[in-house]
Amino acid sequence: MYITTRRIAGGTFMVCGDCGDAISMNKICENPIQSATDMLKHMAVHSASRAFAAVGHVMQPKPEADFSSEFDN
Repeated sequence: MYITTRRIAGGTFMVCGDCGDAISMNKICENPIQSATDMLKHMAVHSASRAFAAVGHVMQPKPEADFSSEFDN
């Protein structure tokens, strides 16, 4: 999900491929555990939004033939 980009003006960033959210590599180096936690939370939000996204029209299954009269003896 995250890709590393290097800007011409300077600085390297980890950029989210889905939404473009960027985290500076300097921040990651200064606070690695907090930065990793933030990145995991960010990825979890994307995963959850996909899991609960609207699916579209769900078709109702066609009723099957009723064969119960065949077994009534």
